[in-house]
Amino acid sequence: MRFFEWFNRHKAALITAIGYATAAVVTVTVFVYLTFPWSKLSDWIRIKVERAAALEISVRKSEVRFPFRLVWKGVTVSRVEHPVPVLWTAEEISVGWPIGAILRRHWDLDLVVQTLGGEARGRLTVRRAALGMKYRLEGSGKGLDLKKLAEGFGLPSNDVSGTILIRRIEHDWMNGDVLQGQGVLALEATGVGSKRWEIQFSRMNGSMSFKGGMGNLENFSAQGDALDLAGSGSLLLRPDVMDSLLNFNSRVTLRKPTGPLAFLSAMAPPDGHFDFALRGVLRRPTPYLNGTPFASVGIGGAGLPVGTGRAGEPPRLPTIGPRGPGQ
Repeated sequence: MRFFEWFNRHKAALITAIGYATAAVVTVTVFVYLTFPWSKLSDWIRIKVERAAALEISVRKSEVRFPFRLVWKGVTVSRVEHPVPVLWTAEEISVGWPIGAILRRHWDLDLVVQTLGGEARGRLTVRRAALGMKYRLEGSGKGLDLKKLAEGFGLPSNDVSGTILIRRIEHDWMNGDVLQGQGVLALEATGVGSKRWEIQFSRMNGSMSFKGGMGNLENFSAQGDALDLAGSGSLLLRPDVMDSLLNFNSRVTLRKPTGPLAFLSAMAPPDGHFDFALRGVLRRPTPYLNGTPFASVGIGGAGLPVGTGRAGEPPRLPTIGPRGPGQ
């Protein structure tokens, strides 16, 4: 009761104070918006990101949206002196700078990226540390097209399909050495398929942790009509990601393989399980069945997948049978 009595006595003064405070905030916001050197900020952010990731960034068009959001359109990210320089493109990147971060002189940038047919959101934090500049990226993404991602890494894109969801990404690194940082990437994908192999997975899940140039893939699983797969592995990172060294091991459970994969039914042990591995350079790793390598995925002279014979002939792959103890 006393509070309400006090409030009624001072209501006019409180409303006046709130009005002045609101007017002050609006005035400061508009003043900063109209007088801030946005073009210099755009160049500063671009240069900072280039140094942080050791990349080159070009922007077709830059504009400002009220109150403190910088928008880049037609963004191209390139690798310096690389045979395939263009790494990634984005239709639009929106960079927001919260007013609180501005007042504290902190570089906390809110990002919204329209790319690969989908959208990613996150925050890039930049701090000065004893050994240089410290960076942290955290965020998530949805609706990313696997076909467009394959194009960005110079891989055949007409053969693959699927949609990627980035459930979580966190990464910390110093100066421009992104690969030597540490973090985690959790992914989910739906409708992942290959036309050549006539296979599709309804869902894939997995997470990868990074530290000191090494990535560890954990809890990977894939479910499809032809087969299910569960495994883990490691990735030794290289400056060109596709030159990284992959070591992936999994357990396959056969369902109803068809087309080029129908031969697996005749080759699998009675329990329908076998080991599948990928080892070598990420761009073109060598596949293994129960420890036995066979020809890398590709297209032969007759237009058939490498490892198959001529039309009507069985695939030239090793016979896979049940493994005995100790094998």
